Amino acid sequence: MLSLLDIAERTQKGPKVNENAWNMGLFQKMNELTERYQLYYPKDNPVFNCDDAVADRAFQAALDFLVETGIYCISTGRVIQLTRNEVLSTIKGMPRQFTIGEGKDTRVLKQRHLEEKEELNHCPGHHAPFTEELAPLVVKSFAEIPSADYLEGFNFSEVDGREIFGLPMEVYAGKREATWMRQGVAKAGRPGLAIAYYPINTRAAAMIAPIAREGGLRPSDGILLSVLPDIKVEQDYLTTAILREEYGGFKLNGNGQCFDGGFAGDLGGALIESLVCTLTGWIVYRDILCWGGVRCFTPVKEIPLHTSEVWASSVWSQALHRHTNYIIFIGADGRSGPGCETQLLEIARRAVTIPINGGNVHIARQLRARMNASQSPLDAEWGYEVATAVMRAGLNRQSAGDLLLKISEKLKGRMVEAPYYDIREFYDIVHHKPLPNYEKAYLKVKEEISALGLNFD
Repeated sequence: MLSLLDIAERTQKGPKVNENAWNMGLFQKMNELTERYQLYYPKDNPVFNCDDAVADRAFQAALDFLVETGIYCISTGRVIQLTRNEVLSTIKGMPRQFTIGEGKDTRVLKQRHLEEKEELNHCPGHHAPFTEELAPLVVKSFAEIPSADYLEGFNFSEVDGREIFGLPMEVYAGKREATWMRQGVAKAGRPGLAIAYYPINTRAAAMIAPIAREGGLRPSDGILLSVLPDIKVEQDYLTTAILREEYGGFKLNGNGQCFDGGFAGDLGGALIESLVCTLTGWIVYRDILCWGGVRCFTPVKEIPLHTSEVWASSVWSQALHRHTNYIIFIGADGRSGPGCETQLLEIARRAVTIPINGGNVHIARQLRARMNASQSPLDAEWGYEVATAVMRAGLNRQSAGDLLLKISEKLKGRMVEAPYYDIREFYDIVHHKPLPNYEKAYLKVKEEISALGLNFD
């Protein structure tokens, strides 16, 4: 099994490659692997993949990329080269579960089964921007969600009324984020609830500064160390990962996702890249949690269902479940802003896929996050509620696919909505409850989804 020091050494000694050459080579390699392993969306247009052989081929394509092409370090402009035995032995070293949090808030995170029927882990927030005036109160409100196993941090552009720029301010802001998170969970009566630091800046000093048993990141807490798009890593994150190996805590890859149409090319290339980015998170940073899948670009303001996107994401999750111990989280996000019926329908549609793909429930928020206006605790609770109802109903890939298509009919012809610009306009974060209009929208959508055959009792 490769150590992080092995990786660090290879970021300094691997062959030099121009970044533009890497980008162009990525496109060519993904096209070649797509053809080699015949990773194309089937002509019968399934919603979820039901062919294990496809998942196995996708995983082999990802392995081939890592062995034949490697991983690009943008800090040094060098390629981390790997052998097949090194990749496989390192993947084999993944734990299937681990413990986070402290005291009564201790939780066990673990890999789920495809078409899961046991209770799911839940990270309800944040991964979104909030101003400092709202930070501790918003954290408290999300921490009051009973199903919450941990909370991810947030980003912001000002601290103590000052714009954040330059390393001294970044270090200070990072420490403040951790303090606000700790204060928020304590006010919710859950002082031991695990938190995961969202980087203010990726420089190592700013990443390491929040580590502190009192008022900062504890060994039971986590940190976001995401692989960059196009399979790129950096030494600052690697430095942080090495330190965290000694200190303790869990690490999360927030970028096991790839978009159809990027440097990786079409759907098959995006699928391969999403798998490579997920595996890279473990190999280079020891990220054991990951959220991801495949997404399709949607430039128009309509809300279509891309069944090819759902299919490719199911292949991604099946490949990881069949060949690794990765603990995956799947977000119940949408393109509409929170506070409206359309966004609740979008969340429901995404949440249906979570237990079917063996995922835990990740953050429900607007896909393009906005300051103080991307998510609310009700959105998170609704996503978890739908995923749990799907699980308890015992839906499989076929029946869940049918439900997903029915929800999509409800969204047909709708345009993206963003009616609110501040969480306080539709949610009472002091008393942890939606305001009347949003509660009415929630109850209406829940009744509509029930009428489609999903029982919430």
